[in-house]
Amino acid sequence: MAAAPQPPPLPESMANLPDDILLSILSRIPCKADRARMSIVCKAWRAVLVRLKAPRPRPLPWLLLPTPLLGGSTRVACALSGFRVHHYLTIIPLGARCFGSHDGAWLFLSCGESKKRSHLLLDARSSRTRDLPGEILRWNDPDAHRMVILAATLSSSPDDPNCVVAAIVAASRDPDSAPGAVPPFPPVQRCAAFWRMGWPRAIEIPLDASQAVPSVEDVVYHDGAFRFLLTHGDHILVCTPTMGHAGNLMTDWELVRFHPGGRIYDEHFIRARYLIESRRGLLLVVRFTADQTQPWTSMFKVFLAIERKTTPDVDTNADFPLAKYPWSWSELDTLGGRMLFIGYGCSRSYESDQYPGFKDGIYFSDDSKFYDEAMIFGNNVMTYPCSDNGKWSEGHVERCFPKPDPSDYSAPVWLLP
Repeated sequence: MAAAPQPPPLPESMANLPDDILLSILSRIPCKADRARMSIVCKAWRAVLVRLKAPRPRPLPWLLLPTPLLGGSTRVACALSGFRVHHYLTIIPLGARCFGSHDGAWLFLSCGESKKRSHLLLDARSSRTRDLPGEILRWNDPDAHRMVILAATLSSSPDDPNCVVAAIVAASRDPDSAPGAVPPFPPVQRCAAFWRMGWPRAIEIPLDASQAVPSVEDVVYHDGAFRFLLTHGDHILVCTPTMGHAGNLMTDWELVRFHPGGRIYDEHFIRARYLIESRRGLLLVVRFTADQTQPWTSMFKVFLAIERKTTPDVDTNADFPLAKYPWSWSELDTLGGRMLFIGYGCSRSYESDQYPGFKDGIYFSDDSKFYDEAMIFGNNVMTYPCSDNGKWSEGHVERCFPKPDPSDYSAPVWLLP
């Protein structure tokens, strides 16, 4: 009787494993900091990392979790490492409100009216800064008004001399009323604005006068134009910047109306809406809560912007004619291999098959107080809860981030590496 075949000998060390197995292991350790720790604690792994030079996928956003009080360091939770806190970041000036980020670890900061520089763009890696304006020119008023930036996005790198910024701001609406008089409008109004990097003032983008609630909720740069999501009707205001021959900035504005049908929200309450570019298309992400009185995110729905086609039903629809409502939002049944990180002005889409071990999902942070005037103008009499962070996947919410603390000065934000 022939002897049974013997199994191959075990490798003497990790370094002797076949390269395909080693690369498969490393693909599940995509974080640069984790691989650095591997090389420190194990000589065999250090040799493998040097020899194979295993590629790493595109970095995922980091979540910045502010400390409760001024003066502390901000915790940096890494998505590629299971949202463990790898390191801490000291943001100068202390107590600045973070309101978004841009690729390359640029962080938008609001420093408060007491500071000489009211808004900054900070390079979190090198501490370089770019000044951002604190005043706005309203489209119907020749005087400059103070403004507070709530969310912003860029057309390109801040180092690009032609970089244009689009933002959602809170600006004073009318001149001061006479003593004792009741002002006809709220003292501040949320509006859309733009400026070229380096300008001392922003310029308001006028909204369509027919908007019942002339307000904006999110902004994204997509297909060569800024797109502002309006709170009424999910319509989009498109602002296309161009540079003239003399280097002057010109803009074209257009209101793109969406057919209101096809969006069924059942008994859930809308908590927030976001625009996000994905696979050259534009997505609308709607965030829900099960109860208006509680802040916890319960579910999401995702819609794709599509052009309406000419059909007999569309052509005869007197209420929403194709010529006036040329676009519609079509709900997606699944995320289709996407991982979405959502945040006002800084949402990003990634392909889940590029990250072994990751699944489709929507990652979110607690931005419930982003547009809360009482928080922004209330002299820190309230706190940012910072608690509604997590991941929504396969119909369920998972609280996958480190336990947060409430903060006196800022909400959690994504930092785009």
